[in-house]
Formats: sequence, C-alpha cells, structure tokens
Amino acid sequence: MRSCLSNPDMTYDKDNAIVLWPEYFESGRKRSEGRRVPKELCVKEPSLDIIAKAAAILDLEYEIFDDAAYPANWRKKQGCVRVEKGKMKKSKLLVKVGQCLVENQ
Repeated sequence: MRSCLSNPDMTYDKDNAIVLWPEYFESGRKRSEGRRVPKELCVKEPSLDIIAKAAAILDLEYEIFDDAAYPANWRKKQGCVRVEKGKMKKSKLLVKVGQCLVENQ
C-alpha cells in the first residue's frame, strides 16, 4: 500500500473512500466488462500510478493498493486506488479522472 496523505486531518477516510479500479478506465473493455466511463475518456492499459496522478491533479488524497483484485476479475490482481470522497459523486469523479488520464497519457 502506498499513500499520499498530505494532512491526516483532511477528508480522507479509508472506510468511506471511493475505489477507482483500472478496469473503469480501460479502453479495451466493454461496459459489461467493467468500464465505467465513455471510451473517449479511457486509455489503453491504465496503471495505478497514472490514476493516482490524476487524483493528485484533482487535489484528492489517495492510497494505492497493489494487491487488490477487481471483483469481476478476482484472479488478476491489478490493484486499485482509493481516493477521498470529497463533495463529488462517484460518477462525476470518474469522468474527471478519465479526462485527466486522456490529457496526461
């Protein structure tokens, strides 16, 4: 587990964080396979580091979990990034992260 928690008193709560799986942003996946954003906001094989970079650009605190597996693909442990919940809904946060990924790939 790697983290970027600048201030422990901030809004990051690991029990209430939003989980971002690389599968959400993978352009080669169908919606039925776990992609959560439109294809134009996806990249090929997104890594945890670029998802974490997008969270940092959006000024969100995050933790990277290298050993986590996406529930629908539990054999392949790609990991996930947990970000602070903040004031955005998850659907809006996914779009913003997707925009950051496309701009910074």
